[in-house]
Amino acid sequence: MIAVITGALSVTTPALADCKADLAAVDTSFTETLKRLESVAKGTQAQKCAAYRSHVKIMINGYNVFMRCMSGHEQRENAGQMSDSIGDFNELIKRRCSR
Repeated sequence: MIAVITGALSVTTPALADCKADLAAVDTSFTETLKRLESVAKGTQAQKCAAYRSHVKIMINGYNVFMRCMSGHEQRENAGQMSDSIGDFNELIKRRCSR
C-alpha cells in the first residue's frame, strides 16, 4: 500500500495546490496506521478492534484525497484498492468486533 501512495506523490494533480501536501499527509498517516496495526497484533481483541476502526477512518480519508487529487487510471486504481481494503476491514470489524 505504501508503494501506491509513494507513487501517487509524484502525480501531477489537477490545479489543486494543496493536493501534494494532502497526498504526503495520507502517506504519513498510512505509515502510522500500519505501525499501529502491527503493534496490536498480539494485543487484546479490544485493542485490535480499536486499531481496525482507526485504520478504516484513515483509509476513508485517503480514498477521499485520491478522489479529489487524482484522475484517470491512477485515481481508479488507487481509489479502487482503497475501497476494497475499506470493505475488507469493515467485514473484519463486523465479524470480530462487538460494539
